Amino acid sequence: MKICNDRVVTIEYTVKDKQGNIIDSSDDNESLSFIQGRGKILGGLEAALMGRYSGERLSISLEPEQAYGTRDEKLVKQIPRDRFNFEGEIKPGMQFKTRKKERMLGVTVTKVTEEQVTVDANHPLAGLSIDVDLVILSVREAIDAELHSGEVQEMDEIYRKEMH
Repeated sequence: MKICNDRVVTIEYTVKDKQGNIIDSSDDNESLSFIQGRGKILGGLEAALMGRYSGERLSISLEPEQAYGTRDEKLVKQIPRDRFNFEGEIKPGMQFKTRKKERMLGVTVTKVTEEQVTVDANHPLAGLSIDVDLVILSVREAIDAELHSGEVQEMDEIYRKEMH
């Protein structure tokens, strides 16, 4: 079956930086299933998958704009330590969630002094070009519940619903 919008696609993948270091891999987790055209995966990856078929293997290079975006230095902020709402020791590399208007935003602590905590709201991989090796395991029609929710249902759950 051909990949097009609103079909469920399942892939196995490995993401590497340009030096060949593995950033992420489905070997660490399970395969990845998503509904094509819903923006649940990287835009450049979704575009590369359009029109492909189950069983195909792809090697794709993505520039930052197609992957995790370019770095925006306006997303790096210094917060007075006494305004940083966290009890305990704060160390570089720690990640926190903060609210910006109505949405939650992840930030990474990059520097800590007695007076200031520097946080970065850029995606940790922003500014990186990446290589993705993947195999398309399956392509299927999405069921109504998936189209309505935008989330892939587990096959066991789909079968259970069909039996009742």
